[in-house]
Amino acid sequence: MARTFIRQDTQIRKSDAYTDNVAPSLANYETNPVNIEDDLNNLRSMTHLLLKLQTGNWYDTIATPSTFEGGAQRAVDGLNQDLHDLERKRVLRAACNLTDVGPLGSVQGVILALGELPANTTAAIGAVTTLGTVVASATTFGTFSATDVVVGTNAIAPKNMVEIVDGTTRDPVLDSTGKRVWGLLQSESTTDGSTMTGSTPNRAQISFVVVNATGDGLQLVAAADMNGKTINYCSAERVGLDDLNEQDFLRGAVLDTPGSAVVTRQVAYNGQGTTPVDLTTNATLDLEGAGLIWEIRDDLEASLFQIIEGSAGGTSQVNITSDVDEFDVDAAVNDFLQGVTMDSGGTAIDVGVTAAGAITSAGALTLTSTSADLKLDAGAYLVFTDQYQAGSGYATDLVLADSSAEWDAYETAFGEVSLLNALVQAYNHGARGTKVYANCTSTTVKDTDVGGTGGGANLDAQLPDMSGGTFLTDYDVFVNGELMRPGADAAANNDYYPGTSLALGQLKFEFTIKTNDVLCVIPYS
Repeated sequence: MARTFIRQDTQIRKSDAYTDNVAPSLANYETNPVNIEDDLNNLRSMTHLLLKLQTGNWYDTIATPSTFEGGAQRAVDGLNQDLHDLERKRVLRAACNLTDVGPLGSVQGVILALGELPANTTAAIGAVTTLGTVVASATTFGTFSATDVVVGTNAIAPKNMVEIVDGTTRDPVLDSTGKRVWGLLQSESTTDGSTMTGSTPNRAQISFVVVNATGDGLQLVAAADMNGKTINYCSAERVGLDDLNEQDFLRGAVLDTPGSAVVTRQVAYNGQGTTPVDLTTNATLDLEGAGLIWEIRDDLEASLFQIIEGSAGGTSQVNITSDVDEFDVDAAVNDFLQGVTMDSGGTAIDVGVTAAGAITSAGALTLTSTSADLKLDAGAYLVFTDQYQAGSGYATDLVLADSSAEWDAYETAFGEVSLLNALVQAYNHGARGTKVYANCTSTTVKDTDVGGTGGGANLDAQLPDMSGGTFLTDYDVFVNGELMRPGADAAANNDYYPGTSLALGQLKFEFTIKTNDVLCVIPYS
């Protein structure tokens, strides 16, 4: 009997329908499916849910994250590695040793006995990632040093710095100048990962240091300042992120809990050095007493900035004093809720003080722009008024313009010119010039020049220059007391028109001018 060889790749077809948004449930994924296509669609939907939360398509590639997160796509194996790296991320925590060390003599450091060593005796020596207590290798063990450090965020915060407190009160230990004493944990061994035992060659020491006078480095404490002191200390322990316990995130996990020791603000500032103070909660400075002042002064002790308490009498002040050479405000928005008074020692100018939107002055108010235009740009009317309007019968606002049509009419009449130019034009057009009379001395036929220099051949006086302005509207011509109608030229067939030279007052008439006729010209231009 012959065998039948089934070709799997051709006899099992692909899905007819592709669905990737079937909601996961027992019914949808197990009870209801009737064929393998349903099962595959369920798998597609679950893949879609895992990869995309059912946005986009189930077959889309995983989105690339922003450059802040690394800028690379991550598969499941990559996420597994990232999660592992996160769990094993190295962090430092304070590990406090409550075993008393001392009493000390006049020393600049101490070699730790076995019982005085940190709880984690694995020495993470130098700039490494080894899990254990952070120490620096001592250049010469037994000789205390302020320079054997594991470099940290800055020169006064190395990673092997330890916190020193009084063994009884837990107060900070201060030197004779009021500076806080810290320690540098240093090892005899140079082998990273070795175990501190309290015996050669695996001993450990603490060098006692303070911040130097310039606040940018550490120096050994004066030996006499440690005489008679009994101390406890907190060392820095490097652990993986998943090794942290919940208490490691509390500030109370370390020993710095001042009690009876007097720590002045000067001591606190000196101890702080150049490290910034980061506030993670609100901070309040209360001036509890009338007249109390919080003040910042310069190196010559001149006052720069003051806050004066005056709540009882409504006289609280914030002063930028006269000793400040320049008060520079560069904020994006400067909001003065109650207005501003300027030049209060001279002629005061109030902006928004006496009324909303008002600028007032106790004297003459001058607006000056020395190198550019001075522009008044109103969102509505530009209104003019003065002290005399109230006593007048003029009740409405005097405005620059009452409509856009008025601007257009102004442009038509004068062009886009200044107000002074328009006034001069209006004056010149509206003012009448000198009236001129001339008697005809000889009969002149029509369409012939009448007038000229000195009156020409037919007048006893020269008519005015009529070359300026508009000939048809700016001059009135009378003949024997009758007002004549002008024309642009002979073709107009009006009473008269321009002669050969208007500058010499020459005119031509459409009729004969006879001897003893009287001509009168009145210019309005």
